[in-house]
Amino acid sequence: MDPDAVAPLIFGVTLVLSIAGVLILRPLAKRLGDLIEATAHEKRVKAKDEELARLTEIVGRLTDRIEHLEDRQDFTERVLASSERNESRPRLGRPGER
Repeated sequence: MDPDAVAPLIFGVTLVLSIAGVLILRPLAKRLGDLIEATAHEKRVKAKDEELARLTEIVGRLTDRIEHLEDRQDFTERVLASSERNESRPRLGRPGER
């Protein structure tokens, strides 16, 4: 083979392989990138849903605790109100005892 013909042959083969590689691999790389992006988006959505569920559970527990505290406060207020009404009445019992 002629040494002067080898260089243009190598350049031509390299050019054809590069163009073919770009034409074939670019769509594959784009699809792979879209797939990776979709997977990452699903993970973010799943993480947000899990966080929302956790926060909803926490808010539910706090609401239950607040309702329980309100019930206790209402009971305490009723007991105090009834004891104030009872103090205005004279107690029955031994004289001088209180």
